[in-house]
Amino acid sequence: RVGVSPTACYNHFSSIDDLMSAITEYIDTKFADAIQKGIELSLSTPENLMVELGKEYVAFFAENPYYFSYIFENNDKNIVLTDTDFTGDYTPFVLFRNTAIQLMEQSHIPPEHFRDNIVIMWAAVHGLAAMANMKAFHYTGDWRALKEKILKDKLNIC
Repeated sequence: RVGVSPTACYNHFSSIDDLMSAITEYIDTKFADAIQKGIELSLSTPENLMVELGKEYVAFFAENPYYFSYIFENNDKNIVLTDTDFTGDYTPFVLFRNTAIQLMEQSHIPPEHFRDNIVIMWAAVHGLAAMANMKAFHYTGDWRALKEKILKDKLNIC
């Protein structure tokens, strides 16, 4: 119980769809802001760009575990893997993807490797975020240290 009547939200939203849209927009904006924070944290050390971005990605879901399933179990996100590309229109993914491409271009990685590298990077951060949200998963060591080590090993593709 939160002490709010079931109809109180209708004072602010005309329908349940409007309420759900506002919740989705709020969560998506917070997630995009976390990705942007990772980008900004690495402006002085571009070699750590994807690691900082990845740390913020994982931390966001570790701090907001219910957002993980809310975001990725919804049908309104569009992230598409094809034989030649890994694209989407979901803003946090677009930030992630564009940052990875920019870094790979600066590192003179051939474009034909972009898709696979983005898949590897996304799988690493998304997998760690999923693990952080699993009720049955327990790590007895320093989670932050492990997360950083794995991200440094797996995201420094460039």
